[in-house]
Amino acid sequence: MELYSEILQEWLLPLYYGACGRHYARYRRLLEEAQWWPRDKVLSYQWDELSRLLDHVFANVPYYQQKYRVAGAQRGDIRSLADFAQLPVLTREEIRESREQLRAVNVAHVLPHATGGSSGVPTRFYITLDSYDWRMAASQRAYSWSGCRLGQLTLYLWGAPVGHVPSLKKLKARAYHTLQRHEMINTFSQSPALWQRVYEWHCRRRPVLIVGYVASLEAYAGYLSQQGLTAPAPRAVITAAEPLTVDARRQIKDALKAPVFNTYGSREFMSIAAECDSHEGLHINTENLLVETTLPPCEGASDILITDLHNYGMPFVRYSIGDVGFLDRSPCPCGRGLPRIRSIEGRTLDVLRTPGGRVVPGEFLPHLMKEFPEIRQFQAKQLAIDRIQISAVLDRPLSADHETLMQTELGRVFGPHVQVDFQRVDEIPRLPSGKRRVTIGMNAC
Repeated sequence: MELYSEILQEWLLPLYYGACGRHYARYRRLLEEAQWWPRDKVLSYQWDELSRLLDHVFANVPYYQQKYRVAGAQRGDIRSLADFAQLPVLTREEIRESREQLRAVNVAHVLPHATGGSSGVPTRFYITLDSYDWRMAASQRAYSWSGCRLGQLTLYLWGAPVGHVPSLKKLKARAYHTLQRHEMINTFSQSPALWQRVYEWHCRRRPVLIVGYVASLEAYAGYLSQQGLTAPAPRAVITAAEPLTVDARRQIKDALKAPVFNTYGSREFMSIAAECDSHEGLHINTENLLVETTLPPCEGASDILITDLHNYGMPFVRYSIGDVGFLDRSPCPCGRGLPRIRSIEGRTLDVLRTPGGRVVPGEFLPHLMKEFPEIRQFQAKQLAIDRIQISAVLDRPLSADHETLMQTELGRVFGPHVQVDFQRVDEIPRLPSGKRRVTIGMNAC
C-alpha cells in the first residue's frame, strides 16, 4: 500500500482541495520544507504571519479594538515579540461572553466549532476554511514524524459522536475514513469484550499505525499484558488528548512493541505540538501557531498562551488554553528548526467505572459537555460504583431536548444501573494549581 499512500498524498488530496479552491496542498508542501529551515528563518516567518494577523485584528475585530484601546495598546506599538507579550490575555470566559464581537467584520464565511474543555469550561468558537486547511496540514506533518504516511492502515482508539448525527455527515465521515484507511473504534465505554474485539481486528488487519487517547491505549496495553497476548507490532503508536506519563509510555511501548510518539493538541487549534523520533520534547507547529508561556522556563511551569496565526474569522490572540508547561528553545538532535514544548502539566482526567467492570475514560465528559451551550463549567465525581454526580455552572437551564440528550448519552455509556445525579452549582472548586478537575474517580473521592 505504499503506492496508495503516494497517490493519496501527492495526487488525490491536492486535486480535491485544488478543485474546491482551497490551499491545503500548498500549506502541506510549505510545512514539509519549513521544518528544516534554520531557527532564525522559522521565527522570521512566524513574525511576518503574526504581523499580518495583528494588522487584521486591529482593523477588523470589534472586541480586540475595544479591549486594546482600554489597555492603551496601538498597532504601531508592537514591533517585537516583547511588545506583543504586553497585550492582554484572551480567556475562555471572554470567548463565551463575547463570541460574536470576536468575529472579524470583513470575514463572511466561518464554521462553528466547540470544545468540551479539559479544564471543565466548554468553549464555542468559529474557524475559517483556510484555517482548517492550515491545521490539517500541520496535523498530518506532525503524524508523519512517527515514520507513517497518509493512507497507511491506521487503528484509532477514539471517541464517538454524541447525539443524533445527520445521515449526510455520517456518509462524509465514512468516506473520509475509508479514503484515509482509518479504522475508528469507540473507546468511551471499555470492557474486556471491547479489547478482545480490538485485539482480533489488530491481528487480522495488522495496522501500520495505532492512534488513541492515552487512557485508551494504556487500557488496551494492560489487557494484552494481563491476557498474555501478543499482537503484530505497528510501525508506531501516537498518543493524544491527555498527558503521557513515563509509566504509561513504557506500558504502551512494551505491550504494542512499537515506539510511542506523544502529541499535544486541542479542539481550538488541532495539532499544537508533537514528538519527532528524538523523543526530546514536542515540536511546535510554529508556522501556524505562536506558543508562549507566562514565565520563562527557568522560573518553572506556567500558563500556556496560544495565538492562531491563520484563523482570521475569529482570531485567538494570546489565548490562555488552560494548561501549564515549559518551553524549550534549544536545538533538537533531529535538526528541525521548530521550537519545542518540553512538557505539559495538567489535563489529567480520572477514569470513571461501571458496576459491570467497564471503564469510561475521563475524556468522555468534555466530549459530551461541548454539546450543551447552557453549561459554563462542569465536574463529574464518582461517589460509588453505581452513582455519579455531575455538578454544573449553568448560564441558563438546560432545554428539554438537551436534558433528554444528556440522559440518553450518559445512560448509553454508563448503563442503566448507574444513578447519575445532575446538580446546578454556583462554582466549581479549583485545585491549588488554579486548574479545575473535570472528573474525579471513585478512588480519589
